[in-house]
Amino acid sequence: MPTAVLKPPTTEEELRERAEGLAQDVEEQLEAPIDTTENEQRDQRIAARATFFDALRAAVLAVAKSSAWRAHDLARELLLLVEEFRDAITADPDAQDPQWRQREALQRMLVVLHAMIRQLEHDAIDRPEKAAQFVAKTLSDVEVSEVAVLLESSPRMVANYRKGQVGQIRKHPNRVTLVGQLVYELRYSMTPRGVLLWFDAPMDLLGGRTPRELLDEDPVANRDKLMALARGGRGQLDFGGVSYGDVEHAA
Repeated sequence: MPTAVLKPPTTEEELRERAEGLAQDVEEQLEAPIDTTENEQRDQRIAARATFFDALRAAVLAVAKSSAWRAHDLARELLLLVEEFRDAITADPDAQDPQWRQREALQRMLVVLHAMIRQLEHDAIDRPEKAAQFVAKTLSDVEVSEVAVLLESSPRMVANYRKGQVGQIRKHPNRVTLVGQLVYELRYSMTPRGVLLWFDAPMDLLGGRTPRELLDEDPVANRDKLMALARGGRGQLDFGGVSYGDVEHAA
């Protein structure tokens, strides 16, 4: 964790990179074994811990001072956890963390950092251009033509999205953005093929209609309903008595 990283990030990409790097540093610190040897290693442990804390605090301050996160609850929580980590260090003069207070603070910090990263990713796909690229790459195992139908685009455009070549989305931007948000919610619990199947699954909560039908009807008016379904995951699917897990497995 370089101590030179002090200036607040100025772009979303830089902020995400900083948050991801910070999360990685915290993970590495958590994975490092705790040296429980006696006094001959005490000074080295204390010095290493102080170096880590100084770098950690500088990196957290830089992220928290960025314009996007300056007044955000997650940034405030991160700053509070840095102080909690400092208090745990003060209470542990031998740098052995016998009650795991320092590790607990770092673990909570990691949870906050992952929440920040998820929000940054989600905020990015609020723009149709980012959403189109996200869907095309996330569903990279799905035929280009099928992704094109989902986005109401062309196979050629989807192929370009997968290469990172995305211009302004003029055709159906609200639909593209919503599809990106839905895919974001579904991707952790389903395979790419499973995500595609979700859009064509008749659902009881939709009166037997499919998410794709609501997308085709009005993506703006039906956004909240579809997002709630996606966040509910596969447990809400109903294929006429066949579980979604069976369908996805067969696919």
